Amino acid sequence: FDFAYFRMVAAGSGQGLDHEIPEVSSDRYLNLLDQAEVEAFWQEAGVRGGSEDPVFQIDWAAARKDIVDHPSIKKLCDAAAAQGGQRAAAAVRQQATTLANELAALVESRTTHFTSALARFMFQRLYSGLIFEREQLNALANLSMRARAEGRSIVYLPSHKSHIDYLVLQFALWNLGLGAPAIAAGENLNLPFVGRLLRRNGAFYIRRSFSGKDSELYTAVVAAYMEGLLLRGANVKFFSEGGRSRSGKLLQPKIGLLGMVVDPILAGHVEDAYVVPVSIYYDGVMETESYVRELLGNAKRKESLMGVLGQGKHLLAMPRSRYGNIHVRFAPGFSARSFIENYVSLQQAAGHRANFDPQKSATEKGVLLKALAYHVLEEINRVSSVTPTALVGTVLLCTLGRGIGRRALINKVEWLRGEVVRSGGHMSHFYDFPGELTAEVVDSALAVLGNLVQTFTGLVEPVYCVAPGMSFELSYYRNLCVHVFIHQAIVTAVLHRTVQKNPTARQVQRVDLMSDVRFLSRLLKREFVFSGAAVPGDASRHVSQKPVSSDDGHDITTALMRNFESALELLVSEGVLDVHEGSTISLEQYCKAQELGGYDHWNKHFTFLCSLVWPLIESYWLVLASLLYIFRHGLVITGEKRAVVCMQTFAKTLVQMGHVTYDEAASAEPLKKALQTYNELGIVRWARRIGDQGEKLEVLELEPEYRGTGDEKFRELIQLTNEVASYRRCWREQEGPEDYPEYIAEWPSARRSSDRTRLCTTNRLEFMGVAEKHGDPPNFWAA
Repeated sequence: FDFAYFRMVAAGSGQGLDHEIPEVSSDRYLNLLDQAEVEAFWQEAGVRGGSEDPVFQIDWAAARKDIVDHPSIKKLCDAAAAQGGQRAAAAVRQQATTLANELAALVESRTTHFTSALARFMFQRLYSGLIFEREQLNALANLSMRARAEGRSIVYLPSHKSHIDYLVLQFALWNLGLGAPAIAAGENLNLPFVGRLLRRNGAFYIRRSFSGKDSELYTAVVAAYMEGLLLRGANVKFFSEGGRSRSGKLLQPKIGLLGMVVDPILAGHVEDAYVVPVSIYYDGVMETESYVRELLGNAKRKESLMGVLGQGKHLLAMPRSRYGNIHVRFAPGFSARSFIENYVSLQQAAGHRANFDPQKSATEKGVLLKALAYHVLEEINRVSSVTPTALVGTVLLCTLGRGIGRRALINKVEWLRGEVVRSGGHMSHFYDFPGELTAEVVDSALAVLGNLVQTFTGLVEPVYCVAPGMSFELSYYRNLCVHVFIHQAIVTAVLHRTVQKNPTARQVQRVDLMSDVRFLSRLLKREFVFSGAAVPGDASRHVSQKPVSSDDGHDITTALMRNFESALELLVSEGVLDVHEGSTISLEQYCKAQELGGYDHWNKHFTFLCSLVWPLIESYWLVLASLLYIFRHGLVITGEKRAVVCMQTFAKTLVQMGHVTYDEAASAEPLKKALQTYNELGIVRWARRIGDQGEKLEVLELEPEYRGTGDEKFRELIQLTNEVASYRRCWREQEGPEDYPEYIAEWPSARRSSDRTRLCTTNRLEFMGVAEKHGDPPNFWAA
């Protein structure tokens, strides 16, 4: 995993540091739900949607039939014939035919028209608008016509926030006449009636996992189908994140389907394809409540036809335009072949990769695919727009008091909107309010957020606060804008830690600050798509980055250095930091604030930025604290899923006891990512063991360096736990680094040795006996 691929979207640092928000022309945007605007676009772009969409020119039946004649399938048939004769080969061919029929999409004109009308009714019922930027649509129309003339496909790679994503792009591209794509969908959506309807609109269903007895054949079938679509110039869409984001942030990419696009290009079977990253953001996401349930450890509800019908009935009963607008933004499309060639040449130009060849080396192909995947996510972040609900949710969650008055809320939303633009981010167009009056925008956002916000009236002015128990769900909307500020947030979190550790310090050296920023960036690398990749074809900004040596002997990529300097520039311009003589950063204002009594006296921008990363730091500390508890008490944990459940139980315990500030710190997603990070960093490992019944198990173990012996037992783990704890909010007020290890040691050990080694198998109480020892009632674990 190379940090050179990380890119901070907020680093549109080349742009001025002006607080002014540019005026937005009302005709800059297109609302797809307004047919007059759509027809005007047809005339302007020279395209025509509906029945004249290019999707109907693809021979979808031939794409399915040709799968079994693909060389990879023939190779498997020949291998079967060598072992079991022609009968075995015929069985493999028949199985490939069956898999192809289960997989392939169809596109039927009547079904597509019916589905489009149904989707339009749903969008008009639930949303105010489906908003696009005209300039991006015109560029996409030009790319679409070019691709058609060349017989090449466009591969759309959108972000994935909701099940509605499946319909948004399909509906939009079909109505705009830009070539509706074939859609890769999980087989869990292949429901009775619904599955057939989606298939006839271009959906092809793939398994959630390619493992199993027929994995080799199934993988070959899917790859052959993807190659057939690319050869026919059919557009394709799949989600590079794999699944929906439950937190609001982009997920780490999955490279399986992306590899099936790149493979035929590397092999020369397909000349080229164009890649278009797409950002789909919502004012309101209808699944946030279920996301919170899942992140708190509850099982995901399986999709079913009755569930779809029930949800449809529920949505129809909602107020009109309940979920505000949908905002769709396209990054510039680029040639996959050009990206590959540029990346390979730059790698070969580097001294240690002179023989870099992704076509011959599976490892090097994996490196290429990761570079491409992160570039796509980076482009999605770069063009993503921040919604009104993200602004309001962020302000409410970052308010230190109980609530906030209406005037203060409006002023802070306007301030945050300016900071988004100043930091290189994009604001969504508040389509219902052409004048973009902030008060109306705030009211619109509050209406969409609904019961997540509590309003007190009958006072001097209305007062708003996060509704009890809703901070976790509201954090989803805050996470929609974190990517804009992430590098600034990491720098401020490091400075906060510096002041807390040494209140008398009046300055910090830039190189020391950089070292700590590097540590925290490495720790949180799975949480964000940092800066580092570049636009394909621009060698000066491309993915390959040279390391720069810092004074502490560590290598720091130029991407990280660039992001660090950009963050400092923004913070200095805002008055958050003072830099003296280029190498020393003043801490004077924060030391004085600390002496005066803490956060009420701190720079408000500073605490706002810190609050964006503090919840995640809590999660990463909680995993280390739970590891200490697990290994000190001899608990045996098998499998990552059970380990996360155990750690979440531990986290919930500390949340309820008041030792953790943020409820969302107990979310399953960051806990899982933290465990994976500590595994990669060589702190824990999964050891293969044989169970009592002869079954194969993967048991969580500490690496020897962190295990220690005698008086040195767990010393390295304790030190790391304290190091991460030092970045937390108010950590000295809770348990200082000196007494924290003793606090964990004082937790009651399991009374019986069998309890110590009992495997964690339930989803409520994994640490046996903890609740009863603390006198907690059974429903303590219901959360």
